[in-house]
Amino acid sequence: MGATDIRFPRTDETMENRMADNPLQSPELSSLREGDVFEGYYVLREASLHTAVNGKNYIRMSIADASAGLGGNIWDASPELFQLCAPVSVVKLHATVDSYKGRLQLRVIRFRPAREGEFDIDSFLPKSPRDPGEMRAELRALADSVGDPDYAALLRAFFDDAGLLDRFMRAPAAREVHHAWVGGLAEHTLNVARLADGFAREAAVNRSLLIAGALLHDIGKTEELAMGLTIEYTDRGKLLGHLFLGAEMTGRRAAQVAGLPGEKLLLTQHLILSHHGRYEYGSPVLPKVPEAFALHHLDNLDAKVATANRLIGGIQDPEKRWTDFSRLMETALFRAATDGETANA
Repeated sequence: MGATDIRFPRTDETMENRMADNPLQSPELSSLREGDVFEGYYVLREASLHTAVNGKNYIRMSIADASAGLGGNIWDASPELFQLCAPVSVVKLHATVDSYKGRLQLRVIRFRPAREGEFDIDSFLPKSPRDPGEMRAELRALADSVGDPDYAALLRAFFDDAGLLDRFMRAPAAREVHHAWVGGLAEHTLNVARLADGFAREAAVNRSLLIAGALLHDIGKTEELAMGLTIEYTDRGKLLGHLFLGAEMTGRRAAQVAGLPGEKLLLTQHLILSHHGRYEYGSPVLPKVPEAFALHHLDNLDAKVATANRLIGGIQDPEKRWTDFSRLMETALFRAATDGETANA
């Protein structure tokens, strides 16, 4: 059987034509339910060749779109077919939705690599629900509200750089856990900075330092993470991590600020390096000033709430009230009945 036949047998011309006529109308993976049969374009995130107990080969794969990720199998697969699997790439597939141990999974009937021009890369990337222009304006307003001229000048050294600002506004805040979408870094940063602003009005902390730390605490993620078809770590991100990268970037930008006191640079870098709060969470140092303690807890608050909402929102069974146990959250989460008051529901 030739390569064309492996990809899509000629008997499937009707399906192939139908898919080509409306290439961007692939059903969202988050909308699929057990028993569904569907076809469309998706990102192939992972693929591996295995041998079943009956001695036949099968391909285990994971696909994704902007709404969700889903795993599945191609049964009775040949090594030749596996050669067409090239993570990370876009594939066109026809599959059914089954369940295994209470989880949805795919049984892929046919697939082939997508051709150039058949898909829009941006359609596979989840995006922040917030308007980018509004977030950019809010970021500028918070930076401009910093009263200390030294911390204000340091922030301008970052956000007056149009190229860096564009990368910051597009970057995700994480690969998978929280705010893992285009604009997620700006969204998360603004959430933390707003919390810091409110806290500074009620507590004995240096507001300028805390706001500067909040706006810069994850700046290293502009170098740690890269956006393509999926969110991936860069080599520098894997080797150094965003805390070190953020402190390093702050040192470089500080060199552009004439007369910046060394202690203020040191404190800003300390907030960046300590904001995970504990050694086992990746901080090379523990918080040692009040503003660092505040930033750690405010950052953790926003990240944990976003993660909890993501896990609860991922419950597919409308009758199910609890998530599976989450090692990250160290518990299962309860989906309460809502009355429409939850923001961004």
